[in-house]
Amino acid sequence: MAAVFLLILVHLLMRAAYDIENSLGDDETLGARLCSAMLRQGVQFSTPYILYANGSGYTIKEIRDQMIKNMPLEMCLFLGAEKDSNITEYRQPSAIEEMAAIENSLAIENGAAIENSLAYENSLKNAIDTESHSEGVTNTQQEPEQSVMTENTAGTFVPVQAPVAMYSEQQLAEPGFIKSAFYAEDATTQIRTDQLQYDTLMGFDATLKQDNSNVQILVYHTHSQEAYIDSIPGDPSTSIVGVGEHLCEILRTQYGFNVLHHTGEYDVESRDNAYSNAMAGLDSVLAEHPTIEVMIDLHRDQTNPDTKLVTTIQDRPTARFMFFNGLCYTRALGELTNLPNPYVQDNLSFAFQMHLAAEEFYPGLTRRIYLKGYRYNLHYRPKSVLIELGSQTNTVEEAMNACDPMAHIIAMTLNGENKAGVME
Repeated sequence: MAAVFLLILVHLLMRAAYDIENSLGDDETLGARLCSAMLRQGVQFSTPYILYANGSGYTIKEIRDQMIKNMPLEMCLFLGAEKDSNITEYRQPSAIEEMAAIENSLAIENGAAIENSLAYENSLKNAIDTESHSEGVTNTQQEPEQSVMTENTAGTFVPVQAPVAMYSEQQLAEPGFIKSAFYAEDATTQIRTDQLQYDTLMGFDATLKQDNSNVQILVYHTHSQEAYIDSIPGDPSTSIVGVGEHLCEILRTQYGFNVLHHTGEYDVESRDNAYSNAMAGLDSVLAEHPTIEVMIDLHRDQTNPDTKLVTTIQDRPTARFMFFNGLCYTRALGELTNLPNPYVQDNLSFAFQMHLAAEEFYPGLTRRIYLKGYRYNLHYRPKSVLIELGSQTNTVEEAMNACDPMAHIIAMTLNGENKAGVME
């Protein structure tokens, strides 16, 4: 009887596979059909994996649509490859989600109130990486973030008052986890394990040492000519310079910092020597304002034309941004002694603290910190950082909207508020 049953079962399975395969369209594979069927039934993939689109005839958008259609948003994070349009990473579930589930379970067992659980679930809708890989596609989510409990009907930004999600101590204690979760390492360089120790990164004192009676923060643009998809040619108020002024104004009026916006142009004729060209201007500014503690070089990234770096924060389309560090080290040359930077580790720590705050308060807003080999004029101050705000496919509105949460993240870090409740 058992043998007969097995023979019948095998026959049925073969017949089912045959029927499915012969019912497929010209642009659909058996694997794709089975994957879609599993998703419709709510099957949860338990391990991360990579989908390769090269040669399969599928576009990234088609694969994206297959993977997340009909799947509850709280079950997945869809992370689009930022540099390679042929690879899309689908992670199920995310590290933050696993940690949140553990913390909530412990809270239930202990009879404690579960705070921010609804906020976290709803924030995942905005944490889905909306680099849509389809030109002109934007995030159309209409539900407001529950992490902001204040009514926001006027479209004004309200700073999030408490973390929406936090990493576990076990995760942050592992440099390997920190590297994979927080950094994108350029092929030309390599970061050392000792540079990724959590205690070192968070041990750096990023707080301001003086009051705002003198200039504290400098915002400038090595590439002042960078613009957005709907920027008006010849109108700097609609370029990265105008976005920089908006960021400065928020830092001044809402957070009380003394901010100088330097609008020197160093890339008009060519981008090639912009960093070298900018040094004379920066030297002059710092000589005139030696009290400057923070230097922010604000850029706009250049991505594939079908990549859209946008999320939704409080019902507003918001450009995603990325912190950037230079390591003064390349695989080919080793340590770049001709481009010394005594503040490499301080720069790393400063960017990490801001990125971690962004992950906790505004999941999905930031891309992983990008590491490259050279110096990028980050050697002037310990609290120096380069920020890539959106790309050429973003609108001016999206970039302007990003300045609100960005300013909040910067303010939390400079005021030491980002360290409240972190792992000791």
